[in-house]
Amino acid sequence: MTIISTLSPFAALALFLASPALASAPAAETAAASAENPDGFALAPDGTTLVHLASGLRFPAEFAGFKRLHERAFDPSGEYVAIGYDRPLGTGEDRIVVRIAIVHIDKMSARDHFSIMRQRSMSFFSAPTLLSEGPTKIPTQPRLEAYRGTFTGMRDGQPWHFSLTTVDYGYWSGRMTAAYPESRAAEAERHLSTLLAEIRLQRPQRPKR
Repeated sequence: MTIISTLSPFAALALFLASPALASAPAAETAAASAENPDGFALAPDGTTLVHLASGLRFPAEFAGFKRLHERAFDPSGEYVAIGYDRPLGTGEDRIVVRIAIVHIDKMSARDHFSIMRQRSMSFFSAPTLLSEGPTKIPTQPRLEAYRGTFTGMRDGQPWHFSLTTVDYGYWSGRMTAAYPESRAAEAERHLSTLLAEIRLQRPQRPKR
């Protein structure tokens, strides 16, 4: 699979994890993507929402205070895409950053997908600690197999919370990472639940051949 990335060097590690380094980026680095859409995407009639043609997933430019990041990664064949969102926390520089990826993986369970990505996700923090891990449910789609882990770790001398969730959609496998400063956990989780509710309403479709 050939991955094409529009990630800046500053945001490179966000390909697999919503990076704390990215979370402290200046506003220019975290502005919503422009109307220009990459191969494998189309613009919705609103002129700003990106639609992944292979899966039908929609990525609005802004939702409930979250802005779509300009940095993104994708495979021109349509078999992989990763797009991020971020949202300020409070009035300072703290942010919650979310990375959503969908990839075609043959015959892989949500738990196996999680196990493969867990160590990679933890490697971006020092002294990472697993808080919880296990099967989880998507309220709007209870029949889907999903797996989630939550963690703590240090980044630039600051404690962080982060999570990794994987979902088996059948043809597609999805994963979402989220990271935010531990001191902002309560506020971040409220905002994250709003974004999750929107994402969970969608379900990727098998591409037409």
